[in-house]
This record gives sequence, C-alpha cells and structure tokens, in this order.
Amino acid sequence: MNSISERFKNIIIISCLIIFSIGVFNIFMQSNAYALKINVKNPAFQFKKGMGALKGGYNYIAIQHFQKAIILRPHFAKAWGEMGIALHRLGFPSLGIVSLKKALSYNPKLVWAKKFLAKYMAEPGR
Repeated sequence: MNSISERFKNIIIISCLIIFSIGVFNIFMQSNAYALKINVKNPAFQFKKGMGALKGGYNYIAIQHFQKAIILRPHFAKAWGEMGIALHRLGFPSLGIVSLKKALSYNPKLVWAKKFLAKYMAEPGR
C-alpha cells in the first residue's frame, strides 16, 4: 500500500515539474520573441541602431551602423546623410560633405541634408 502511494506522489511531482517546465519555456519564448524577430541584415534596423548611437553621441558606432545599412541598401539616402553628420562631428568635415552630397544625389528632397550641407560648406577654412 505504501509503495503505491509513493509511486502516485512521484507521478504527481513529475507531472507538476513537466507542466511547470512547459510554462517556464513558454514565458521564456514570449519574453525573447522580440529578440528572435530582430534581423541584423535589415537596413532599417541598422539605420535605427545608427540613429540611437548618433543621438547618444556615439558617432563612431553610428557610422558603423550607417555603413552596414548602406552595404545592405546602397541607395539609402537617409543613412548617407546621417553618416555625413556623424563624420563631421568626428572631425572629418570633407567626408561629411561628400556623404551629404551622396545622400542628396539619391534623394534631393532631403531638406535637412541640404541645410547641413550648406552649413558645413559655409564653415571657415573650407
């Protein structure tokens, strides 16, 4: 009689552990669902990462993300323009101007890029 109740207790404990494990696994998968959906080969994702770095003052990291976005989509005008701003902030004004000109060659309607280009071209020492 005692061995049957012991077996029954063990079966209940194992069943509870299995159910608990399945629940934990589901919670884990739901919490990591966003991470699983990220595609680092997406130019929009790389551009967004670059914008975050640029806003945080991490210009070198921003340039790296903009370059990745441009490699994935060579005619990505916004990435070219933002990379020009980051290059200028790092102390490479000529490269910044070239990048902004490239952005405007792909999309002449980027008003903000025109403003930055005019500002950078008007700087003393140019």
